[in-house]
Amino acid sequence: MALLHTALQRYPTDLHAYCLMPNHLHLILGTINHTPTELIHYLHSVYARYFNHRYDYVGHLIQGRFYLKQIRNHKQLLDTSAYIHLNPVKANYTKLPEDYLWSSYGAFLTPTKSTIIYMDKILSLLGENPHRKYQLFVETKRKINAWNI
Repeated sequence: MALLHTALQRYPTDLHAYCLMPNHLHLILGTINHTPTELIHYLHSVYARYFNHRYDYVGHLIQGRFYLKQIRNHKQLLDTSAYIHLNPVKANYTKLPEDYLWSSYGAFLTPTKSTIIYMDKILSLLGENPHRKYQLFVETKRKINAWNI
């Protein structure tokens, strides 16, 4: 999380949602002056150097290129954020998305301000009581196993 925070300071970007998984990560980014590629390259290279040094490992840590998909409308933004927040459930790391600590989902459930995520864009799509409506939206997706977007 500290590295993600540093990357966001180094490459000013709106982070709308995230989920850090053991073998990959999901980010919804709103770019400002930098491309997502620059931020991801920084994250991958700094983390790989840390990991290699810490565990006396040599060689590539990240396999393959990252996947980038442009979000084109409000429905896709909501669906993608739900997909990201349900990823730990789908991977059987937890039964409920709110129990997974390495995700922005918990911040979406309470009306407190986050220092790292910019939730306003997603929550603004839901009208009154957006935190509760977002929870119901994600819960509905979980119950019907609507993983794909």
